[in-house]
Amino acid sequence: MASSSSLLFIISISIFFSLISPSHSALSCASQKLPSNRKYTNCTDLPALSATLHFTYNTTTHSVSVAFTAAPPTPDGWVSWGINPSGGRMVGTQALIAYKLNGNVGVHTYNLTSYGAIDAVKSLSVETSELAAEESNGVITIFAVVKLPEKADNISQVWQVGPVVSGKPAKHDFKPDNLNAYVALSVVGSTEVGGGNSTTPGSGNSTASPPVGQKSGGVSLLMGGRFYFGFVLLLLSFITM
Repeated sequence: MASSSSLLFIISISIFFSLISPSHSALSCASQKLPSNRKYTNCTDLPALSATLHFTYNTTTHSVSVAFTAAPPTPDGWVSWGINPSGGRMVGTQALIAYKLNGNVGVHTYNLTSYGAIDAVKSLSVETSELAAEESNGVITIFAVVKLPEKADNISQVWQVGPVVSGKPAKHDFKPDNLNAYVALSVVGSTEVGGGNSTTPGSGNSTASPPVGQKSGGVSLLMGGRFYFGFVLLLLSFITM
């Protein structure tokens, strides 16, 4: 009886602390909240690295406003999102990399020409504007407006996370999740704005073109009733001991 009570106590403690700790793996379009002044018409749960992409496509300017969110592998690590106009993976990607420098999160531009050293550039081959970043609950969000190449019909989006060494982004891991962090960037069929017409997002959440609701604040933690469930188990373990 005593051994069973001890086991229940240990399980309850584990559940309790797992529920009150931030869970990066729970990051999704449904769980994420952006600042109230950041509104987008679409959101996609990206297929690797537990990342999300909120975006709005403007048909008039042929540009996409994005909010990319991911958790760096360490608290002082980096996250990145970019597009590859040639449709490839890392090499050729025009990347935006965000990381902390002197306590502040900033966005830096990188033209990834090789798998070697990562060097910043003053400008990319694609036009970017309104660059900003913020950190909340251990995840970083990159905000940007990117003008897409008008004649490119095979654009891929590439994202990544990695460490910062001596104040500069260092090489990322080569785990399957890192190697699979790319997919075609398709705005066809998504909710669009511009050209005098705009559409209203529907309900639900999908990786094709799910809506983004009116959201405010940072990234929320999904606790709710599960917190109380763990707490009840903890109390029961004391009672049965």
